[in-house]
Amino acid sequence: MFRSLLLPLAAMSLTASACAQDDPATDHLPPEAVREDFAALYSGLREASYNLFAVTPEAMFEQRYQEMLAGFDRPMTRLEAQIAFQRFAALARIAHTRIDFPMADYAAFREAGGRAFPVGIRVHEGAVFVESAPAGLGLEPGDEILAFNGDPNPIWLDRLAQNVSADTPRLTHTLVELYLPGLIWIEWPEMIEAELTVRRAGGETETVTVPFLSAEQRDARESVTAETFSLDGQAARMVGGDIAYLRPGPFYNTVPGADMWDNSDFVAFVDASFADFMAAGATDLILDLRDNPGGDNSFSDPVVSWFADEDFRFASDFRIRVSDQTTAANQARLEASGDTAAGSVSACFADLYAGHAPGDVVEFEIEYASPREGERFDGRVWVLVNRYSFSNAVTTAALIQDYGFGTVLGETTADMATTHGAMEHFTLPNTGLTVGYPKALIIRPNGDETVGPLVPDQRIALPAIRGETDAMLEEAVRLIRSAD
Repeated sequence: MFRSLLLPLAAMSLTASACAQDDPATDHLPPEAVREDFAALYSGLREASYNLFAVTPEAMFEQRYQEMLAGFDRPMTRLEAQIAFQRFAALARIAHTRIDFPMADYAAFREAGGRAFPVGIRVHEGAVFVESAPAGLGLEPGDEILAFNGDPNPIWLDRLAQNVSADTPRLTHTLVELYLPGLIWIEWPEMIEAELTVRRAGGETETVTVPFLSAEQRDARESVTAETFSLDGQAARMVGGDIAYLRPGPFYNTVPGADMWDNSDFVAFVDASFADFMAAGATDLILDLRDNPGGDNSFSDPVVSWFADEDFRFASDFRIRVSDQTTAANQARLEASGDTAAGSVSACFADLYAGHAPGDVVEFEIEYASPREGERFDGRVWVLVNRYSFSNAVTTAALIQDYGFGTVLGETTADMATTHGAMEHFTLPNTGLTVGYPKALIIRPNGDETVGPLVPDQRIALPAIRGETDAMLEEAVRLIRSAD
Protein backbone atom coordinates (compact mmCIF):
# COMPACT_ATOMS: atom_id res chain seq x y z
CA MET A 1 0.00 0.00 0.00
CA PHE A 2 1.63 3.23 -1.18
CA ARG A 3 -0.64 5.74 0.51
CA SER A 4 -1.49 5.41 4.18
CA LEU A 5 -5.05 5.91 5.28
CA LEU A 6 -5.08 9.58 6.15
CA LEU A 7 -7.45 9.26 9.08
CA PRO A 8 -6.93 6.73 11.83
CA LEU A 9 -10.24 4.89 12.01
CA ALA A 10 -10.29 5.48 15.76
CA ALA A 11 -11.04 9.13 15.07
CA MET A 12 -14.63 8.19 14.49
CA SER A 13 -14.96 7.11 18.13
CA LEU A 14 -14.08 10.49 19.60
CA THR A 15 -17.71 11.53 20.01
CA ALA A 16 -18.62 8.23 21.66
CA SER A 17 -17.25 6.32 24.62
CA ALA A 18 -13.74 5.28 23.69
CA CYS A 19 -12.64 1.72 24.37
CA ALA A 20 -10.30 1.33 27.32
CA GLN A 21 -6.66 0.98 26.41
CA ASP A 22 -3.45 1.14 28.40
CA ASP A 23 -3.37 3.73 31.17
CA PRO A 24 -1.88 7.04 30.10
CA ALA A 25 1.76 7.61 31.01
CA THR A 26 1.79 9.83 34.11
CA ASP A 27 5.45 9.49 35.01
CA HIS A 28 7.42 12.65 34.41
CA LEU A 29 10.38 12.75 32.07
CA PRO A 30 13.34 14.93 33.09
CA PRO A 31 13.92 18.02 30.94
CA GLU A 32 17.09 16.61 29.39
CA ALA A 33 15.17 13.52 28.18
CA VAL A 34 12.49 15.72 26.62
CA ARG A 35 15.10 17.87 24.91
CA GLU A 36 16.92 14.78 23.62
CA ASP A 37 13.71 13.44 22.09
CA PHE A 38 12.84 16.84 20.63
CA ALA A 39 16.25 16.97 18.94
CA ALA A 40 15.68 13.43 17.64
CA LEU A 41 12.26 14.46 16.33
CA TYR A 42 13.63 17.39 14.36
CA SER A 43 16.73 15.64 13.02
CA GLY A 44 14.69 12.56 12.09
CA LEU A 45 12.11 14.59 10.17
CA ARG A 46 14.85 16.55 8.38
CA GLU A 47 16.71 13.40 7.34
CA ALA A 48 13.81 11.11 6.47
CA SER A 49 11.02 13.31 5.06
CA TYR A 50 10.91 13.74 1.32
CA ASN A 51 11.06 17.50 1.92
CA LEU A 52 10.22 18.77 5.39
CA PHE A 53 10.51 22.36 4.17
CA ALA A 54 8.30 22.05 1.09
CA VAL A 55 5.72 24.45 2.55
CA THR A 56 7.19 25.97 5.71
CA PRO A 57 10.64 27.57 5.27
CA GLU A 58 13.57 26.11 7.15
CA ALA A 59 14.19 29.44 8.89
CA MET A 60 10.72 29.29 10.45
CA PHE A 61 11.34 25.74 11.63
CA GLU A 62 14.69 26.74 13.13
CA GLN A 63 13.17 29.64 15.02
CA ARG A 64 10.33 27.50 16.42
CA TYR A 65 12.77 24.72 17.30
CA GLN A 66 14.99 27.00 19.35
CA GLU A 67 11.99 28.61 21.09
CA MET A 68 10.47 25.27 22.04
CA LEU A 69 13.80 23.70 23.02
CA ALA A 70 14.43 26.52 25.49
CA GLY A 71 10.95 26.00 26.93
CA PHE A 72 11.57 22.35 27.81
CA ASP A 73 13.01 23.30 31.20
CA ARG A 74 10.81 21.27 33.54
CA PRO A 75 9.74 17.63 33.87
CA MET A 76 6.92 16.65 31.48
CA THR A 77 4.56 13.72 31.15
CA ARG A 78 4.66 11.68 27.99
CA LEU A 79 1.29 13.18 26.99
CA GLU A 80 2.57 16.73 27.45
CA ALA A 81 5.58 15.93 25.30
CA GLN A 82 3.39 14.27 22.67
CA ILE A 83 1.15 17.31 22.37
CA ALA A 84 4.12 19.69 22.11
CA PHE A 85 5.96 17.51 19.60
CA GLN A 86 2.87 17.17 17.40
CA ARG A 87 2.44 20.94 17.30
CA PHE A 88 6.02 21.16 16.04
CA ALA A 89 5.43 18.45 13.42
CA ALA A 90 2.21 20.16 12.30
CA LEU A 91 4.26 23.24 11.45
CA ALA A 92 5.26 21.42 8.23
CA ARG A 93 1.66 21.66 6.96
CA ILE A 94 1.97 18.17 5.50
CA ALA A 95 -0.71 15.69 6.55
CA HIS A 96 1.62 12.70 6.79
CA THR A 97 4.14 14.54 8.98
CA ARG A 98 2.60 13.79 12.34
CA ILE A 99 2.42 12.10 15.68
CA ASP A 100 -1.01 10.54 15.88
CA PHE A 101 -3.69 11.68 18.31
CA PRO A 102 -3.12 10.32 21.88
CA MET A 103 -6.02 7.89 21.68
CA ALA A 104 -5.03 5.77 24.72
CA ASP A 105 -4.87 8.84 26.96
CA TYR A 106 -8.18 10.19 25.69
CA ALA A 107 -9.78 6.76 26.14
CA ALA A 108 -8.56 6.57 29.73
CA PHE A 109 -9.86 10.09 30.37
CA ARG A 110 -13.31 9.16 29.08
CA GLU A 111 -13.41 5.80 30.87
CA ALA A 112 -12.63 7.60 34.12
CA GLY A 113 -15.73 9.77 33.65
CA GLY A 114 -14.04 12.66 31.89
CA ARG A 115 -16.46 15.06 30.25
CA ALA A 116 -16.15 16.14 26.63
CA PHE A 117 -17.72 18.69 24.29
CA PRO A 118 -20.82 16.92 22.92
CA VAL A 119 -21.67 18.94 19.80
CA GLY A 120 -20.81 17.84 16.26
CA ILE A 121 -20.00 20.58 13.77
CA ARG A 122 -19.61 21.11 10.05
CA VAL A 123 -17.27 23.77 8.63
CA HIS A 124 -18.77 24.83 5.32
CA GLU A 125 -17.38 27.59 3.11
CA GLY A 126 -15.73 29.21 6.13
CA ALA A 127 -18.84 29.12 8.32
CA VAL A 128 -19.42 26.71 11.24
CA PHE A 129 -22.73 24.90 11.73
CA VAL A 130 -24.19 22.56 14.32
CA GLU A 131 -24.50 19.11 12.78
CA SER A 132 -25.62 17.18 15.87
CA ALA A 133 -26.13 17.83 19.57
CA PRO A 134 -27.65 16.15 22.63
CA ALA A 135 -31.33 16.85 23.13
CA GLY A 136 -32.27 19.53 25.63
CA LEU A 137 -29.37 21.93 25.01
CA GLY A 138 -31.32 24.32 22.82
CA LEU A 139 -29.33 23.58 19.67
CA GLU A 140 -30.66 22.43 16.32
CA PRO A 141 -28.89 21.09 13.22
CA GLY A 142 -28.17 24.01 10.94
CA ASP A 143 -27.67 26.56 13.71
CA GLU A 144 -24.67 28.66 12.72
CA ILE A 145 -21.96 28.97 15.38
CA LEU A 146 -20.54 32.49 15.46
CA ALA A 147 -18.28 32.26 18.52
CA PHE A 148 -16.93 29.78 21.09
CA ASN A 149 -16.55 31.28 24.58
CA GLY A 150 -16.62 34.71 23.00
CA ASP A 151 -13.90 33.98 20.45
CA PRO A 152 -14.97 34.31 16.80
CA ASN A 153 -14.52 31.22 14.64
CA PRO A 154 -11.11 32.10 13.15
CA ILE A 155 -9.64 32.42 16.66
CA TRP A 156 -10.82 29.17 18.28
CA LEU A 157 -10.53 27.11 15.11
CA ASP A 158 -6.92 28.25 14.67
CA ARG A 159 -6.22 27.32 18.30
CA LEU A 160 -7.39 23.77 17.60
CA ALA A 161 -5.73 23.66 14.19
CA GLN A 162 -2.24 23.99 15.67
CA ASN A 163 -2.61 20.36 16.77
CA VAL A 164 -3.50 19.10 13.29
CA SER A 165 -1.19 18.12 10.45
CA ALA A 166 -2.79 19.17 7.18
CA ASP A 167 -1.75 20.54 3.79
CA THR A 168 -4.59 23.04 3.36
CA PRO A 169 -7.15 24.92 5.47
CA ARG A 170 -9.86 22.76 3.91
CA LEU A 171 -8.19 19.58 5.13
CA THR A 172 -7.51 21.21 8.50
CA HIS A 173 -11.19 21.99 9.00
CA THR A 174 -12.19 18.49 7.93
CA LEU A 175 -9.87 16.97 10.52
CA VAL A 176 -11.03 19.43 13.19
CA GLU A 177 -14.60 18.26 12.56
CA LEU A 178 -13.63 14.62 13.07
CA TYR A 179 -11.40 15.15 16.10
CA LEU A 180 -13.29 18.04 17.71
CA PRO A 181 -13.96 16.65 21.24
CA GLY A 182 -10.41 15.39 21.56
CA LEU A 183 -8.86 18.58 20.27
CA ILE A 184 -10.87 20.64 22.75
CA TRP A 185 -9.69 18.28 25.51
CA ILE A 186 -6.08 18.86 24.43
CA GLU A 187 -6.40 22.63 24.33
CA TRP A 188 -8.64 23.18 27.36
CA PRO A 189 -8.35 20.05 29.54
CA GLU A 190 -10.12 21.62 32.53
CA MET A 191 -13.07 23.05 30.58
CA ILE A 192 -16.46 21.66 31.63
CA GLU A 193 -18.80 23.93 29.64
CA ALA A 194 -18.68 26.34 26.73
CA GLU A 195 -20.77 29.28 25.57
CA LEU A 196 -21.76 29.14 21.92
CA THR A 197 -23.02 32.22 20.15
CA VAL A 198 -25.37 30.90 17.48
CA ARG A 199 -27.50 32.31 14.72
CA ARG A 200 -30.80 30.53 14.16
CA ALA A 201 -32.37 29.77 10.82
CA GLY A 202 -34.64 32.79 11.26
CA GLY A 203 -31.68 35.11 11.75
CA GLU A 204 -31.93 35.72 15.51
CA THR A 205 -28.74 35.39 17.58
CA GLU A 206 -28.54 33.65 20.97
CA THR A 207 -25.92 32.48 23.45
CA VAL A 208 -26.24 28.84 24.53
CA THR A 209 -24.31 27.30 27.42
CA VAL A 210 -23.24 23.77 26.49
CA PRO A 211 -22.26 21.46 29.38
CA PHE A 212 -19.54 18.92 28.67
CA LEU A 213 -20.78 15.34 29.18
CA SER A 214 -19.27 12.07 30.31
CA ALA A 215 -19.68 9.09 28.01
CA GLU A 216 -22.43 7.78 30.30
CA GLN A 217 -24.24 11.12 30.31
CA ARG A 218 -23.94 11.41 26.54
CA ASP A 219 -25.32 7.92 25.99
CA ALA A 220 -28.27 8.70 28.24
CA ARG A 221 -29.41 11.59 26.04
CA GLU A 222 -31.10 11.40 22.70
CA SER A 223 -29.39 13.23 19.85
CA VAL A 224 -30.79 16.13 17.93
CA THR A 225 -29.59 15.50 14.42
CA ALA A 226 -30.87 15.91 10.91
CA GLU A 227 -32.20 12.84 9.13
CA THR A 228 -29.51 12.10 6.55
CA PHE A 229 -28.97 9.67 3.73
CA SER A 230 -26.18 7.13 4.18
CA LEU A 231 -23.09 6.42 2.11
CA ASP A 232 -22.00 3.48 4.24
CA GLY A 233 -21.10 0.13 2.75
CA GLN A 234 -21.41 -1.03 -0.83
CA ALA A 235 -24.24 -0.49 -3.29
CA ALA A 236 -24.93 -1.42 -6.90
CA ARG A 237 -28.19 -0.53 -8.60
CA MET A 238 -29.74 1.09 -11.65
CA VAL A 239 -30.84 4.73 -11.39
CA GLY A 240 -33.62 4.99 -13.88
CA GLY A 241 -33.48 2.77 -16.91
CA ASP A 242 -29.97 3.43 -18.22
CA ILE A 243 -27.72 4.88 -15.49
CA ALA A 244 -25.78 2.44 -13.30
CA TYR A 245 -24.75 3.42 -9.78
CA LEU A 246 -21.78 1.77 -8.04
CA ARG A 247 -20.58 2.57 -4.54
CA PRO A 248 -17.67 0.16 -4.07
CA GLY A 249 -17.03 1.09 -0.44
CA PRO A 250 -13.56 1.39 1.09
CA PHE A 251 -10.64 0.02 -0.89
CA TYR A 252 -9.77 -2.58 1.73
CA ASN A 253 -11.45 -5.61 3.26
CA THR A 254 -13.95 -4.41 5.86
CA VAL A 255 -14.93 -7.85 7.19
CA PRO A 256 -14.00 -8.06 10.90
CA GLY A 257 -11.10 -10.43 11.47
CA ALA A 258 -10.34 -10.82 7.77
CA ASP A 259 -7.08 -9.99 6.03
CA MET A 260 -7.38 -6.25 5.42
CA TRP A 261 -5.77 -6.55 1.99
CA ASP A 262 -7.59 -9.66 0.71
CA ASN A 263 -9.52 -8.27 -2.26
CA SER A 264 -11.20 -11.47 -3.48
CA ASP A 265 -14.72 -10.70 -2.20
CA PHE A 266 -14.39 -7.06 -3.26
CA VAL A 267 -13.43 -7.99 -6.83
CA ALA A 268 -16.25 -10.55 -7.00
CA PHE A 269 -18.74 -7.85 -5.97
CA VAL A 270 -17.40 -5.40 -8.56
CA ASP A 271 -17.42 -7.98 -11.37
CA ALA A 272 -20.97 -9.10 -10.56
CA SER A 273 -22.14 -5.48 -10.41
CA PHE A 274 -20.76 -4.64 -13.85
CA ALA A 275 -22.23 -7.81 -15.31
CA ASP A 276 -25.65 -6.77 -13.98
CA PHE A 277 -25.24 -3.20 -15.27
CA MET A 278 -24.41 -4.37 -18.76
CA ALA A 279 -27.23 -6.88 -18.76
CA ALA A 280 -29.57 -4.03 -17.83
CA GLY A 281 -28.35 -1.96 -20.80
CA ALA A 282 -26.59 0.77 -18.79
CA THR A 283 -25.21 3.59 -20.95
CA ASP A 284 -23.71 5.61 -18.08
CA LEU A 285 -21.99 4.71 -14.82
CA ILE A 286 -21.88 6.76 -11.62
CA LEU A 287 -18.90 5.67 -9.51
CA ASP A 288 -19.48 7.03 -6.02
CA LEU A 289 -16.26 7.66 -4.07
CA ARG A 290 -17.76 10.05 -1.53
CA ASP A 291 -17.08 9.41 2.17
CA ASN A 292 -14.51 6.84 1.05
CA PRO A 293 -11.46 6.54 3.36
CA GLY A 294 -9.34 5.01 0.59
CA GLY A 295 -7.08 2.01 0.88
CA ASP A 296 -5.04 0.20 -1.75
CA ASN A 297 -4.94 0.22 -5.55
CA SER A 298 -5.18 -3.61 -5.59
CA PHE A 299 -8.87 -2.91 -4.87
CA SER A 300 -9.41 0.18 -7.03
CA ASP A 301 -7.53 -1.01 -10.14
CA PRO A 302 -10.03 -3.86 -10.79
CA VAL A 303 -12.82 -1.25 -10.79
CA VAL A 304 -11.04 1.03 -13.26
CA SER A 305 -10.07 -1.92 -15.47
CA TRP A 306 -13.75 -2.40 -16.32
CA PHE A 307 -13.89 0.87 -18.29
CA ALA A 308 -10.26 1.84 -18.98
CA ASP A 309 -9.27 1.91 -22.66
CA GLU A 310 -5.49 1.96 -22.11
CA ASP A 311 -2.93 0.86 -19.53
CA PHE A 312 -2.95 3.07 -16.45
CA ARG A 313 -1.24 3.69 -13.12
CA PHE A 314 -2.06 5.89 -10.17
CA ALA A 315 1.11 8.01 -10.36
CA SER A 316 3.26 9.40 -13.15
CA ASP A 317 6.23 9.45 -10.77
CA PHE A 318 6.96 8.08 -7.32
CA ARG A 319 10.05 9.74 -5.89
CA ILE A 320 11.56 8.49 -2.63
CA ARG A 321 14.14 10.11 -0.41
CA VAL A 322 16.41 7.35 0.88
CA SER A 323 17.26 7.55 4.60
CA ASP A 324 18.44 5.34 7.43
CA GLN A 325 14.99 5.68 9.02
CA THR A 326 13.18 4.54 5.88
CA THR A 327 15.55 1.64 5.31
CA ALA A 328 15.11 0.50 8.91
CA ALA A 329 11.30 0.80 8.76
CA ASN A 330 11.18 -1.23 5.55
CA GLN A 331 13.49 -3.90 6.99
CA ALA A 332 11.34 -4.19 10.11
CA ARG A 333 8.27 -4.68 7.93
CA LEU A 334 10.04 -7.38 5.94
CA GLU A 335 11.07 -9.23 9.08
CA ALA A 336 7.63 -8.93 10.67
CA SER A 337 5.77 -10.20 7.61
CA GLY A 338 8.29 -12.74 6.43
CA ASP A 339 7.55 -11.44 2.94
CA THR A 340 11.05 -11.69 1.48
CA ALA A 341 9.95 -13.08 -1.89
CA ALA A 342 11.56 -11.37 -4.83
CA GLY A 343 9.09 -8.95 -6.40
CA SER A 344 7.19 -8.04 -3.23
CA VAL A 345 6.91 -4.30 -2.72
CA SER A 346 8.99 -4.27 0.47
CA ALA A 347 11.66 -6.47 -1.13
CA CYS A 348 11.80 -4.12 -4.12
CA PHE A 349 12.18 -1.17 -1.75
CA ALA A 350 15.01 -2.97 0.05
CA ASP A 351 16.85 -3.56 -3.24
CA LEU A 352 16.36 0.08 -4.21
CA TYR A 353 17.63 1.43 -0.89
CA ALA A 354 20.65 -0.88 -0.89
CA GLY A 355 21.95 0.77 -4.05
CA HIS A 356 21.72 4.35 -2.83
CA ALA A 357 23.05 6.53 -0.03
CA PRO A 358 20.96 8.38 2.56
CA GLY A 359 19.78 11.66 1.09
CA ASP A 360 19.51 10.34 -2.47
CA VAL A 361 16.17 10.89 -4.21
CA VAL A 362 15.29 7.93 -6.39
CA GLU A 363 12.38 6.96 -8.58
CA PHE A 364 10.38 3.86 -7.74
CA GLU A 365 8.80 2.40 -10.84
CA ILE A 366 5.05 1.92 -10.54
CA GLU A 367 3.69 -0.90 -12.66
CA TYR A 368 0.87 -0.26 -15.08
CA ALA A 369 -2.49 -1.95 -14.74
CA SER A 370 -4.38 -2.99 -17.87
CA PRO A 371 -7.98 -2.94 -19.03
CA ARG A 372 -9.63 -6.25 -18.24
CA GLU A 373 -9.71 -8.89 -20.90
CA GLY A 374 -13.02 -9.78 -22.45
CA GLU A 375 -16.19 -7.78 -21.95
CA ARG A 376 -15.81 -4.23 -20.62
CA PHE A 377 -18.14 -1.33 -19.91
CA ASP A 378 -17.89 1.15 -22.80
CA GLY A 379 -20.42 3.75 -21.63
CA ARG A 380 -19.74 7.13 -20.05
CA VAL A 381 -18.26 7.21 -16.55
CA TRP A 382 -19.01 9.85 -13.92
CA VAL A 383 -17.18 9.94 -10.58
CA LEU A 384 -18.61 11.54 -7.44
CA VAL A 385 -16.18 12.93 -4.84
CA ASN A 386 -16.51 15.11 -1.77
CA ARG A 387 -14.29 16.48 0.99
CA TYR A 388 -14.56 13.14 2.78
CA SER A 389 -12.96 11.26 -0.11
CA PHE A 390 -9.48 10.34 1.12
CA SER A 391 -6.28 8.56 0.18
CA ASN A 392 -6.76 6.05 -2.64
CA ALA A 393 -10.28 7.30 -3.32
CA VAL A 394 -8.74 10.63 -4.39
CA THR A 395 -5.97 8.86 -6.31
CA THR A 396 -8.52 6.76 -8.19
CA ALA A 397 -10.66 9.76 -9.13
CA ALA A 398 -7.54 11.65 -10.23
CA LEU A 399 -6.34 8.89 -12.54
CA ILE A 400 -9.82 8.60 -14.09
CA GLN A 401 -9.75 12.34 -14.69
CA ASP A 402 -6.15 12.45 -15.98
CA TYR A 403 -6.49 9.51 -18.36
CA GLY A 404 -9.82 10.79 -19.64
CA PHE A 405 -11.66 7.65 -18.51
CA GLY A 406 -14.49 9.69 -17.04
CA THR A 407 -15.76 12.99 -15.66
CA VAL A 408 -15.37 13.95 -12.01
CA LEU A 409 -18.32 15.63 -10.29
CA GLY A 410 -18.80 17.00 -6.78
CA GLU A 411 -16.74 19.19 -4.47
CA THR A 412 -13.01 19.76 -4.23
CA THR A 413 -11.41 17.10 -2.06
CA ALA A 414 -9.71 17.83 1.24
CA ASP A 415 -7.01 15.23 0.58
CA MET A 416 -4.34 15.70 -2.09
CA ALA A 417 -4.06 14.28 -5.62
CA THR A 418 -0.32 14.99 -5.85
CA THR A 419 0.94 14.40 -2.34
CA HIS A 420 3.76 13.85 0.08
CA GLY A 421 2.94 10.27 1.05
CA ALA A 422 4.11 6.67 1.41
CA MET A 423 4.23 7.16 5.15
CA GLU A 424 6.90 5.56 7.33
CA HIS A 425 7.71 5.88 11.05
CA PHE A 426 10.58 6.15 13.49
CA THR A 427 10.53 6.01 17.30
CA LEU A 428 11.88 8.53 19.79
CA PRO A 429 14.23 6.99 22.38
CA ASN A 430 12.91 8.31 25.70
CA THR A 431 9.17 8.85 25.23
CA GLY A 432 8.76 5.94 22.81
CA LEU A 433 6.58 8.20 20.64
CA THR A 434 6.10 7.09 17.04
CA VAL A 435 6.71 9.78 14.44
CA GLY A 436 5.16 9.54 10.98
CA TYR A 437 6.69 11.12 7.91
CA PRO A 438 6.23 10.95 4.12
CA LYS A 439 9.18 9.34 2.39
CA ALA A 440 7.95 10.11 -1.12
CA LEU A 441 6.41 12.62 -3.49
CA ILE A 442 3.61 10.86 -5.36
CA ILE A 443 2.79 12.75 -8.56
CA ARG A 444 -0.62 12.29 -10.16
CA PRO A 445 -0.81 10.77 -13.66
CA ASN A 446 -0.96 14.12 -15.49
CA GLY A 447 2.50 15.01 -14.14
CA ASP A 448 1.41 18.03 -12.08
CA GLU A 449 3.99 18.22 -9.27
CA THR A 450 2.08 20.84 -7.31
CA VAL A 451 0.79 19.32 -4.09
CA GLY A 452 -2.92 19.99 -4.15
CA PRO A 453 -6.44 18.56 -3.99
CA LEU A 454 -8.54 17.05 -6.73
CA VAL A 455 -10.72 19.68 -8.39
CA PRO A 456 -13.83 18.23 -10.06
CA ASP A 457 -14.52 18.82 -13.75
CA GLN A 458 -17.98 19.95 -12.69
CA ARG A 459 -18.55 21.31 -9.19
CA ILE A 460 -21.83 20.54 -7.45
CA ALA A 461 -22.80 22.90 -4.65
CA LEU A 462 -23.97 21.27 -1.44
CA PRO A 463 -26.02 22.46 1.54
CA ALA A 464 -24.15 23.12 4.77
CA ILE A 465 -25.80 20.19 6.53
CA ARG A 466 -26.49 16.89 4.80
CA GLY A 467 -30.20 16.07 4.70
CA GLU A 468 -32.46 13.15 3.87
CA THR A 469 -32.08 13.71 0.13
CA ASP A 470 -28.85 12.99 -1.74
CA ALA A 471 -28.68 16.36 -3.50
CA MET A 472 -25.34 15.64 -5.18
CA LEU A 473 -26.53 12.37 -6.70
CA GLU A 474 -29.74 13.99 -7.91
CA GLU A 475 -27.76 16.80 -9.54
CA ALA A 476 -25.35 14.29 -11.09
CA VAL A 477 -28.25 12.44 -12.69
CA ARG A 478 -29.62 15.74 -13.98
CA LEU A 479 -26.21 16.64 -15.49
CA ILE A 480 -25.94 13.24 -17.13
CA ARG A 481 -29.41 13.58 -18.63
CA SER A 482 -28.61 17.07 -19.92
CA ALA A 483 -25.39 15.79 -21.50
CA ASP A 484 -27.30 13.29 -23.69
